Amino acid sequence: MSLMKKIEKNRLIPLFYHDDIKMCEEVLNVINRCNLPMLEFTNRGSNAIDNFKRLINSSENSELYLGAGSIKSENEAKLFIDHGASFIVSPFFDKSIALLCKKNDIPYVPGCGSLTEMINAEKYGAKLLKLFPGGVYGPKFISSVLAPCPWLKIMPTGGVTAEIENISQWFNSGAYCIGMGSKLISKEYIAENNFDALEAHILKVTEIINNVCEVNQ
Repeated sequence: MSLMKKIEKNRLIPLFYHDDIKMCEEVLNVINRCNLPMLEFTNRGSNAIDNFKRLINSSENSELYLGAGSIKSENEAKLFIDHGASFIVSPFFDKSIALLCKKNDIPYVPGCGSLTEMINAEKYGAKLLKLFPGGVYGPKFISSVLAPCPWLKIMPTGGVTAEIENISQWFNSGAYCIGMGSKLISKEYIAENNFDALEAHILKVTEIINNVCEVNQ
C-alpha cells in the first residue's frame, strides 16, 4: 500500500525526536504496537541523522514508513533520502527539495501558509500539504482554502491537541489528516519511561480520529 493510501486510512502522522537512541527505539516499538504505519522523525538535534539510521535498521523488516521532518535544505533532504527516508517534510516549501524528492520518487510534504503557496507546491509534485503552524491559522483557514480548491489535501501540524473537540474541528473543516508531536507522543510519559501509558494514550487518540472520520464520511 502506498504512503498516501496509508495516510488516507489512518489520518495521522506522528512526529518525534529524541537525542537518546534508546528512547527513539522504545517510541518506534510503541508506534508499531499501535499499528501506525508511519513516523516523521524530525531533524531537530545533533543526533538526528545517526538516530535516524539506527531506526531505519530497526524497522527494515516492518512495513513502517519512516520519514524525515524539519528538513530545510536540499542537502539535508539528500542526506536523509540516501539513508532510507520514505518521505520528506519541511516547515516551508522549497523548490530544490521538491525536485529532489520527485527525482527519487519520494513524497514531499511542504509547509504552506497561503493558497498561493499550496498551489505552487502542488505544481512541483506535492500531494500532501502541511499547514504550519496550524494553531496560528486555525481550522477555518482550511475550510476557506478548500472552498475554491476542494481537491487539496491539507495536514495541520502544530496546534493539534488530543481532545475530541480539537480533533473534530480540524476534520470538520476538511483536513485530510493531522500531524501530532508532543500532544501525541507525550514528553511526560517518555520522561517516566512509561511506554504502556504512552501506548494507551496513542490508541485513545487514534480511536477518536477513527470515530470522527467515520462520522464525516
